[in-house]
Amino acid sequence: MPRIRTLNTKKAPDGFDDVVPQLEEFANQMRDAVNEPHEGKRRNEATWKITKIHWERSRYIYELYYKKKAISRELYDWLLMEKHADAALIAKWKKPGFEYLCSLMSIDKRNSNFGTTAICRVPLHLRKAGAAQPSVSTGCISCSSQEAGRLGGPIWWDSPRPADLVGWAKAGCPTAEKPAKKRKAEEEGEDAELEARAAALRRGVNASEREAEAAALMATAAALRGSGEKAPPLRMHGGDDEDDEDAGPQPAASAGDEDDDGDITGDEK
Repeated sequence: MPRIRTLNTKKAPDGFDDVVPQLEEFANQMRDAVNEPHEGKRRNEATWKITKIHWERSRYIYELYYKKKAISRELYDWLLMEKHADAALIAKWKKPGFEYLCSLMSIDKRNSNFGTTAICRVPLHLRKAGAAQPSVSTGCISCSSQEAGRLGGPIWWDSPRPADLVGWAKAGCPTAEKPAKKRKAEEEGEDAELEARAAALRRGVNASEREAEAAALMATAAALRGSGEKAPPLRMHGGDDEDDEDAGPQPAASAGDEDDDGDITGDEK
């Protein structure tokens, strides 16, 4: 909540009069949400609307400064100091993956029974069908950047949204203005496992020496996928022994080649 202005309050910088009407509107909405009767609601539902208005007010000031460049830095700092916006929440919005975070409560693991974040932080396309219920603590269905970014903000319990949110997210989150996003299809099966092993070999230690093995794995994966390529037999990396294999078959050692002590390795006892 904004601080109460007193005689000791620092004078507002230039430009504050331009944002006062909208801030007063948020104050009126917050007052109505606090005084709204709670009959017929669960205990946590009573604070959902307060959380939503708090997010909208902070987002309004955030976009005025960072997106629209409509206010000065001095006025922006003064608004944060006077609690017209949540400075900690805005700091999270600047980090990748948290651009539309609904509330700090959703990432506070102390609020859950299993030490995890709220359900609204899980992208919709990773959930099971029908698992589109709002978070108990915030009333947010999804504030993941993938879905919230398509709608311009978190998907609240009362937001206009598709009937099947999970299906909509898996289809690429299409909207009236934007086409569906193309997601990389998840590869499954033995061929995908072989390709993953080949990629690991090329990234690991002595990658140049293991290139032949990685190429053989990729060829085998291509054959399994039905590309028509014939997979060569796998050649496992064996160090210097590979040079002997490339040189062709060697003549069998005669009995006279053995040492007197019967040791064919050539090592002296």
